[in-house]
Amino acid sequence: MKITAKSEWMKNQKHADIMAPTENNIFYATREVQTKSTGWTRLDLSSGLSATQGGAKIKAKAFSVSQNMDTLAFDLVLAITAGSTDYLYMSLGNPNTDASWAKGVSWTLIPFDDSSRSSPLTIADVYLVNLPNVAQAQTCFVDIWRSPPASNPLKLLDRYYILPKGSPRWHLHQLAIDLAAGSIASCLGRRTKDGVGGIYTFGSIDKTTQLIYAPQYNVFRPNNPPAPARLSIPPGVRSMATAIDPDGFSNLFVSGSNGLFLFTPDDQDDGSTSIQVLSNPLVANASRLSAMTAGGFTVVWGLNPQGTLFYTKCFAGSETDPSAWSVPIPLVLNVEQYAFYTNLAAGNNVLFAHVKGQQIVQLTQDPVTSNWIKRQILLPTTDISHMVEFNGFTTRIEVVGDNGIQKSNEDVVLTSTSPISVFINDIYYVLSSDTPITVKSDATGSITIVQQSDSLAVVFYRASLANSPDAAIDINPASKALATLFTVQSVDSLNNAKLTRADGTVQPLVPSSVGADDRNAAATALKNFAMISSKLPADGSRQEAPVTALAKATPAPRKVLMALNVSDSADRRLQLHPEPAAAHARVLASGLPTFLVDAGDFFTMLGNTVLNEIKSLVFKVVNGLNEVWVQIGNTIYRALLDCVAAVVRAAEWVFDKIKVLIEDLVAWLGFLFQWKDIVRTQRVIKNLLKQFGNKAVAGIGSVETAIANGLDGLQTKLNAWAGIPDNKISIGSTSAQANSSPNGSSDPQSHWALEHAKSQLPNSTTPFSSAGTGSSTLDKIIADLQGLAKDEEAALKTMIDQLQKQILEPILTLSPAQLFQRLAAIVGGVAIQTAKNIVVRTLDIIKILVDALFKLLDAPINIPVLSPFYKSITGSDLSFLDLMCFIAAVPTTLMYKLAVGSAPFPDDSTTTALINAKDFSAIGAIVKPRKPVSKPQAVAHATMRVAAVDPADVYKKFTIIGQYLGMVGSWTTMFFSFIQLPFIEAGLKSLIPGWMTKIAVPTVLLSLSPFIIGAFTYSEEWDVIMTDVVISLQFLKTCVDASDVLGKNQTYAKVSPYLDSALCIVGLVPTIGYAVLHHDLASDIVGTTAVLCNGLSGIPAPVIWNSGVPFIPVRAACMGVSVALNFYSGLLMIANGGLLAADK
Repeated sequence: MKITAKSEWMKNQKHADIMAPTENNIFYATREVQTKSTGWTRLDLSSGLSATQGGAKIKAKAFSVSQNMDTLAFDLVLAITAGSTDYLYMSLGNPNTDASWAKGVSWTLIPFDDSSRSSPLTIADVYLVNLPNVAQAQTCFVDIWRSPPASNPLKLLDRYYILPKGSPRWHLHQLAIDLAAGSIASCLGRRTKDGVGGIYTFGSIDKTTQLIYAPQYNVFRPNNPPAPARLSIPPGVRSMATAIDPDGFSNLFVSGSNGLFLFTPDDQDDGSTSIQVLSNPLVANASRLSAMTAGGFTVVWGLNPQGTLFYTKCFAGSETDPSAWSVPIPLVLNVEQYAFYTNLAAGNNVLFAHVKGQQIVQLTQDPVTSNWIKRQILLPTTDISHMVEFNGFTTRIEVVGDNGIQKSNEDVVLTSTSPISVFINDIYYVLSSDTPITVKSDATGSITIVQQSDSLAVVFYRASLANSPDAAIDINPASKALATLFTVQSVDSLNNAKLTRADGTVQPLVPSSVGADDRNAAATALKNFAMISSKLPADGSRQEAPVTALAKATPAPRKVLMALNVSDSADRRLQLHPEPAAAHARVLASGLPTFLVDAGDFFTMLGNTVLNEIKSLVFKVVNGLNEVWVQIGNTIYRALLDCVAAVVRAAEWVFDKIKVLIEDLVAWLGFLFQWKDIVRTQRVIKNLLKQFGNKAVAGIGSVETAIANGLDGLQTKLNAWAGIPDNKISIGSTSAQANSSPNGSSDPQSHWALEHAKSQLPNSTTPFSSAGTGSSTLDKIIADLQGLAKDEEAALKTMIDQLQKQILEPILTLSPAQLFQRLAAIVGGVAIQTAKNIVVRTLDIIKILVDALFKLLDAPINIPVLSPFYKSITGSDLSFLDLMCFIAAVPTTLMYKLAVGSAPFPDDSTTTALINAKDFSAIGAIVKPRKPVSKPQAVAHATMRVAAVDPADVYKKFTIIGQYLGMVGSWTTMFFSFIQLPFIEAGLKSLIPGWMTKIAVPTVLLSLSPFIIGAFTYSEEWDVIMTDVVISLQFLKTCVDASDVLGKNQTYAKVSPYLDSALCIVGLVPTIGYAVLHHDLASDIVGTTAVLCNGLSGIPAPVIWNSGVPFIPVRAACMGVSVALNFYSGLLMIANGGLLAADK
C-alpha cells in the first residue's frame, strides 16, 4: 500500500460561531478541546452560583486566575453580585487536565467576616497570584468600596487580603494612604527579603502619582501595618507588570516615556530606582503591560498608545542586561485587549487579541520556524444558519492498495513538523511532531485535513500507515501553490500572471497602477526566493546552521543576491538597486545598531511597518546561510531565511508592496469555486431527475406488464450471450488505471460538498413527515411478500452463494468478459423467475404509498453549512433533491471542465430551457442525439461513443456528466453503507438514523443518472425498455423505503432487502446483453463494467440487512464487498467520462 495526498488553498466553512467579547455578566472558561467539531468550548462558571444565593440572578463582576508553577493547577477568585450585595468565591487547586474542566469548577464562598464593617459589601476588584516557596501559596487581595458608591463621591477604597482557610478570612490591609477607585492599578508579587507576597499599587495616591509596594502583612508584627516601599518611578509611567521567577520572586516592569524599566526583586525598597532595559518608542508609554517567566524566558507584552500589541523577551536571569532583550516586535495593530500564555509543552508563545471592530484572534508562534500563525477561535453553535468562512489549506490523503484502489478503514498515523491545530474529517485536533494521532481512512479510503491559514507559510505533515510505517509521505499543504508562485522568473511572467475571480472574470494579478520599478523589483525578488527555497529542507524544518554564522553580529558578506531600496518619491516605490553589494556595504558602514531577529518576528514587524520607514532591504548568503537585512529608521534588523516558511513570508511581503492582497493570492495560487457554473449544473440535474421521477410515478400502471413481457423468453437470450471476446484485462487493473488518471476526482475541491454532507447530515432537521395510519391492504401485501421471500429464500441463498464465491470475492481478478459470462450462467431462469415474482408483488406497495412519498424530494432540509451556503448563492432554501444535486454538481462541473475545457452548461437559452422544462419528454426533445443512435443501444449511458464535445450537442454533454453523477451516487451510497456497518454488525439496525432512508431517495436518482440519460436514445430495443422499467422501480421502491409507516414495520424491514436484491438481479440482464453486442471500444468495456459493479453491489442485500437469515457469519464480508463494488463503480464511471470525451 501507499499514501498519496493533494492539497488546495481554498475557502473553508465551519458550523460555528467566532469567539467575541461578551457583555452578559457571565464568567466563562473557554477551553481548547480535541476530537470535537469546533475545537473550543465555552463553559459557564458563574451562573450555577445562583443555587447558593437563593436562586438570585448572578452577575460576574471581577475575577483573577493564577497557576501553581509546580503542580500547574489553577486557582480562581471571582466576585459576583446577587441582588444588591457582592460576594467573593474561590476555587483552588483545579488540575490542568481536560477531564477536570469538562464539568466546571467547585466554588467556595469566602464570606465577609470583618465584624467592624457593615453590609452590603461592594467589591471593586480582585487580585490573585500563586507564589512558590511561601507558607500561603495563594496571595489574594480584594478592593472594596469604603461605603456604597452612591454615598462615596471620593470613590475611596479599602483593601483586604484573603486567607482562604484562616479565621477570619478577610484581613484589612492597613496602609496610611487613601486609594480611590478608577485612579489606581495593582499587581501582585514578592520581594526577595519578604516571607509573604505583596501588592504593587500605581496611580493617583493621595493626589500624587506614586508606585508603592506593600507586603501582605507585617511578618514580624502581624498586628502592625506593613511598611510600604515607595519606588522612584521614571518619567511618564503608565503601566506595570510583574514576572514571577521559579523561586517565587517578582521582577517589576514599568513602561515610561523613554522605554521599558525594571525593578529587580532585591531592589524594591523605599526610594529604589529602576534599570532601563529597553529604549524603544514602541514600548514607551504603554497603556498596559503583562509579563511572565517560564520555559527559560522572561517575556513582556504590552499595548502602546496607538493600540499596537508588542512583545520582547530575554533569557530568564538576564533581565537586567539591556543587550539580552530582543528587539520589541509589533505583532498586532488596533488591539483593545489581549491575553497570553507560554506553552511549556510546545515551547512557544500563544496570544489572544481582541482587535478593534473584530472578534478575538489567536496567534501562535511556531517553535520550529518562529512564524506567527493566526486563526479564529470557533465555538459550537446551535443555530443551523450560523457559518464561519475562512481561507485554509485542504489536504485530501488517500490510502491506495497495491492494486491501485483506495483502501477504507486503514489506520493512518499523522504528525506535523510543529504544533498546529487542524480539522481532520471536520473534527478538531492538534498535530505535533512527538504525539502521533491515528485516524482511520473513510469509505473512500481518504482523510481530509484543513489547516486555517491566510499565509503560504504553513506547517507540514507526515502521514504513514500504522501497519506499514515505511509507507509514508511528507506533505507540504502549500506545495501546489508554491509551484505556481515560483514560476515567476521574470517581469514578463509576473505581468502575464492572471487570476480568476469567483464570478469567472479574469484579471491581471498585479494591478495596472503598479509601476515598472516595482514590477522589476518584485520579479527579481521572487526569482531569488525560488532559488533559496529549492535548497531548504523539504519537510519545512530549519536549515542546520554553523554556529559561527549565528554568533557574529555583523558577519562579512560573501554574496549579496539583491538589494531593494524604497524611493524618495511621493509614491515610495520599491526599486531594485543596480549594485546590491555596494548598497549593502553602505548599510554596514553606517554604524547603526544591528539586531538578529527570528524570521517570524522579522516579517511580522516588517508587515506592521509603514513603507516610508523602510530604507533598504538586502538579501545575501553568509557562510552558506541566506539572510535578509532591513534598515528601518536608524536601526538595522537581520533574519535568517533558513526554512520555507521564512522565504514565503518574504514573498508575501513583496506582493503586499505591489498591491497584491491575500485574497488575490488565493485566487491565483489556490482555488475559487465558480458558483454560477455549479448552480446552473445543479439546476439542470435537479430538473432532469425530478422529471424522471414524475415519469416513473405516472407510469406505475404499465410497469407490471412491461416486467412480465420483458422477462419472457429471457433464458433464450441468456444462452445466446456466451460468445463475448475476452481481452484478459482484469477489472482491478482497469479500476487502478482509471484511478491514476488526472481527472480531478481526488482533488479536495471536488469533495467539498460531499465532505460537508458527511459531517453535517447527522445534525440536519426537516419538517417533512410521511407518517400515516397504514391500511389492512398494505399489511396483507407485506405479509404476502414475506411468505414469497421465505418460499424463494433457498433459491436466493444459492444464487447469492454463487455470486459471493464466483464473482464478488474474485471480482478484481476477473476480466469483464469473464464477469459477463459468469453472471449469465448464474442469473438464469430460476433466479429471474424468483426475482420476477417478488418484483411484481412489490408494485402493489409502491402504488399505495409513492404519491405522498415522492413529495420528499421537494421537502426542505436544514443542514449546517450547506443550507445557509446554498441560500447565500441561490437565494433559495435547500430541499432533499437540491442537496444531492448540489453535492453532485460540484465534482461534475469541475471534472467536466478538466475533461472538456469548459463548463457543461453555459448561461444560454439551451440551459435555461433544460432548467425550465415541464416534463421528461420536453427535456428529451432538447437532449435527443443530433445523429441517429446505432442499433441496439441498451444502457447507452455507459457506452455512447462521444467525439470531441460540441457545445451545441447537449446529448454528448449529458452522456459525459451522467458518468460523473453516477460516480457521486455510487460513492454516496457507499459512504452511507459504510457508516451503517457497525449498526449491522452489532444487531442494532433499528438505531440507524432516519435521515439515511430519506436522503437515499435523491441519492438513488443520482446513481441511476447514467441510465436515465440513456433513455434519451428513444430506442425501442428490449434492452433499453427493460433498463428504463427497472430503474423506475428502483427509484420508486426507494421512495417507499423512506416511509415512516414502513420504517416502523418489522415485517417490511425483513422483506425489503429481498426486493432490492430482486431488482438488482433483473437489472443485470439488459446490461449483460449490451456488453455482448458492444465491446469494441474502451468506453464499452469500462462503462458496462461500472454498471455491473453498481448492480452487483445490491444483490447481497438479504445477507447484509436481514439479521434473521441463517447465514450471519458472511454479513460483514458481504457488506465489505458491496461497499467496494460501489467504489469501483464510481472509479470506472469517472474514467468512462474521460474516455467518452476523448472518443475512445
